[in-house]
Amino acid sequence: MAAPARVTWVKTAPDGAEIVAIGGIRKSFFGKSQWRLSMEDAIALIEQDEWRFFVEIDEEKAWLDICEDADGGKTISADGPLKILL
Repeated sequence: MAAPARVTWVKTAPDGAEIVAIGGIRKSFFGKSQWRLSMEDAIALIEQDEWRFFVEIDEEKAWLDICEDADGGKTISADGPLKILL
């Protein structure tokens, strides 16, 4: 079962067109820890069902999913209005 990880930080490419890294806080039995991952590493963790990422807006969680474009490139995104925040 994937461990939840809250995304609180996003790094974009210089042109702002794509997300290249995400970061945030992850709770565990030992407390909270900060983390930062490249987009490739974050996608791999989702695909391996190790981590599951979310953003929190107005105390509601929106889970992030892997999106694949026509060329087979993958990124992480939320549906609807939260997509703008990432």
